[in-house]
Amino acid sequence: MAEGPRRRFLLVDVDGTLLTPAGAVTPRTQAVLRRAVAQGMILVLASGRTYPSLLRIARMLEVPSHLIANGGAVGLTPGAAAVSHTRFLSPDLWPEIVRRCQAAGLSTLVFRHRHPEPPLFYVASLFGDLHFESYLGRHRANARVVSELAAEPLAEVVEVAALGSGPAFEAASARVMSALDGTASCHSMVLYLSTQYGKITEFFQAGTSKWGAFLAMFPDAARDPHQVIAVGDEANDVEMIAAAGVGVAMGNGTPELRAAADVVTADNDHDGLAQAVEPLLEG
Repeated sequence: MAEGPRRRFLLVDVDGTLLTPAGAVTPRTQAVLRRAVAQGMILVLASGRTYPSLLRIARMLEVPSHLIANGGAVGLTPGAAAVSHTRFLSPDLWPEIVRRCQAAGLSTLVFRHRHPEPPLFYVASLFGDLHFESYLGRHRANARVVSELAAEPLAEVVEVAALGSGPAFEAASARVMSALDGTASCHSMVLYLSTQYGKITEFFQAGTSKWGAFLAMFPDAARDPHQVIAVGDEANDVEMIAAAGVGVAMGNGTPELRAAADVVTADNDHDGLAQAVEPLLEG
């Protein structure tokens, strides 16, 4: 029987995929990832998180991993030692996104890249949606208040985001995303804050994605996507799940993601990542 394609890359989402609902990595998942790396696979963690937050997760695994942060706007080498990819919002686009979000009544943040220092995010106020205030409470040291947010001359902006929950937030986000369709890359999805769940609507430079960052970082994978196993659960994972040689949707994944996948595994509370990857490893 002919051998299947060699899997060289393991591209893994973090929240809802690698991590359990309690924010942990299970022993079985750790063992599978260590085995994959020991067999020569390149592990890439891809997340909407900023890189310091993602780096803390990577260190829990105790194996080298490349990082894709801010939904594909930033790519880093193992240990976040160096930046290998960036995609910044243009200086005329991000203020327009901010204005539209604020006009829709959304609690808005602007993220600015500063590697090797932690990124900063800018807000017009510390008050707003309760989910937004909870996020600020956890990350206050990196927040800066700027009353005229859209007029602030910020360089290297990687993302504009709105935080909230409920039907009103979702309707307002949908209106802004519709107005910017084709101008920016955008999506709305669950944001994990410890055990509290709300929504985040994210806006990036057009063409920004986890998969796009991955291909920019690893041109060999662009030439042969069959080398890639990708695992995810949310809207910002759909492209990589659909394009990879093996696309794995977590059991807790969105319907759109599960429809795009080659494999649907167990959820993130039952070692779904490990269950899907184990049979694909050698030996």
